[in-house]
Amino acid sequence: MMNLPETIKNRACFMIRCAWVTMGIPFDVPMVNEKREGIIDLEALLIATFLFMEQDRIVTDLPAWIIRFKDIINHQKLKSIFNSCPKKHKRTIIENLNQAPFGATQESFKRVFGLKNIPSKEIIQTIERRSSKLNSLNHVAQTSIMLKNRLLYGTGFRADLITVTQIKNIKMNGKQLANLLCTADSTISRILNDLRSCKFLDQDNERIRLANPYPGMFLSTQTILNLYEIIDAEEFRSEELKKEAYENISFKNDRFCIQLLPSLAPGS
Repeated sequence: MMNLPETIKNRACFMIRCAWVTMGIPFDVPMVNEKREGIIDLEALLIATFLFMEQDRIVTDLPAWIIRFKDIINHQKLKSIFNSCPKKHKRTIIENLNQAPFGATQESFKRVFGLKNIPSKEIIQTIERRSSKLNSLNHVAQTSIMLKNRLLYGTGFRADLITVTQIKNIKMNGKQLANLLCTADSTISRILNDLRSCKFLDQDNERIRLANPYPGMFLSTQTILNLYEIIDAEEFRSEELKKEAYENISFKNDRFCIQLLPSLAPGS
């Protein structure tokens, strides 16, 4: 496990589990209410989980979830987030995945991380038992706006862009949206043109008729970048280097780290 203070590690693991309750895994913690706390990006949540994963119930519940919900995971986006990961953190993710029974997941998921381990029959049976405890897709679609929109618009960047535009006063250009969704500028530009042409968005990429707005992103690709900065900062012996690393943290589109490090949050 990375060299982080126990308070930060424990808080991060707690909030990650809260996010997974929103996605349908029945951990004994409160769910993240996206309408109040912000939208959860599924693939960013997966990467954050793999960074902090320990050998507890999550190592069987999460493979069960991935198998059950495989059709609404954007594997292209997951691969892009993982490929952009610095080498040291990529090693942590691979080590954590190889120590857990993710070899039971589908090939499309294993290819993203190059997983080749084959789980035992006992592990597969455990995962199958845990699968029966997961909430249904019908239920999860009511608690996760990203998953709901993927059911409406397909498991791709169009659905995720539509999800992000439900944030009140989002004020982001095409390049910023592409970075947030970890895809090519051209992909987002094409979708934005479509959405403006059908009068779904105005010229500022804002919803023309915004109903049920969300306050921001609770956990996004920006969260992942910030977690890398936090992990690196805590490994520096030099207080000056640590301070510089923390100064790189942007809380825009990242309410997760606001709760993880409240002393650094704007206005604190």
